[in-house]
Amino acid sequence: MSRAAPRPLRLALAGFGNVGRTFAELLPGPYGRALRAEGAAPVVTAIFTNRHGAAIDPRGLPLRRALRLVRAGGSLDALHRGPPVASALDLVRRAPADVLVELTPLAPTTGEPAISLARAALGRGLHVVTANKGPVAHARARLARLAARNGVRFLHEGAVLDGTPVFNLVERCLPGARILGFRGLLNSTTTRVLAGMEAGASFEAALADAQRAGVAEADPRHDLEGWDAAVKACALANALMGADVRPAAVERRGITGLGPEDVRAARGRGAVLRLVARARRDGRAVRVSVGPEEVADGDVLVSRGADGVLVLETDLMREIGIWEGAGGVDQTAYAILSDLVAIARGRRRR
Repeated sequence: MSRAAPRPLRLALAGFGNVGRTFAELLPGPYGRALRAEGAAPVVTAIFTNRHGAAIDPRGLPLRRALRLVRAGGSLDALHRGPPVASALDLVRRAPADVLVELTPLAPTTGEPAISLARAALGRGLHVVTANKGPVAHARARLARLAARNGVRFLHEGAVLDGTPVFNLVERCLPGARILGFRGLLNSTTTRVLAGMEAGASFEAALADAQRAGVAEADPRHDLEGWDAAVKACALANALMGADVRPAAVERRGITGLGPEDVRAARGRGAVLRLVARARRDGRAVRVSVGPEEVADGDVLVSRGADGVLVLETDLMREIGIWEGAGGVDQTAYAILSDLVAIARGRRRR
């Protein structure tokens, strides 16, 4: 019996930064092949950007031309069909799509605009795939309930540790197991800065090296003050432990007050300083904290070459460690693909 032809899987992209562009580059090649193997023929029908206009075309947008326009500083408006797009929310409400791929910039204290975009898409009966930790940290339970009511999925593998399987690992590979807590290094900028000071650099020089490597933003305060790690820790606690913790409730300390003398003192005690995120069940509540800690040499959290490490404590499997090397844009784009494959598989089973 011959295999049925792949069904179109229409994608609307809200955000077309580094992750969105990498995804678009790979979609005609290996990403598209992976989706077609699951019975889905991907087609991008809408793209919204903050700086390069927006475009909707029900027939599918020409991705190579869209990439050329954006890289040249042009506008996607030239590819648009229909009335002008007023905003990202307008695009989500109008796009002829099956899935919203949400890739907007993070607002760590509110989770917006990602939460509103996801809510609008789920309300329309669109699946939502996001690489944004904000909606998972601030509104996961609400968004998951809305998705269930409308028979669609809210997926977010790229929200923590780039594309390293964390949420999928627990959902698919740990049936019946309960996550009791976790500890981890969730922010690569602070790991790079502290490791740089261990190698003899000043705080400022180590931060500059992280910025040149593309790990730290031009304004790295969210990283250095612990906000990024706090949002990721909330996302993990909410998704894996059934919590409803907001970043503002996290006991949070950053690394801005640390210097080479603190690093040397820790080394003298056989340890290294790292910004550690923790979560632990406390009765019915889940307590989340982020702060610098002395981690003993040989602990899995200071594995050589790791940008991110997460250790899950479970009731049935004890501890499970997840290690990520040099994470980045490619891995986050892959997380989008893995979530879309999950959607395609579910659609094929139905």
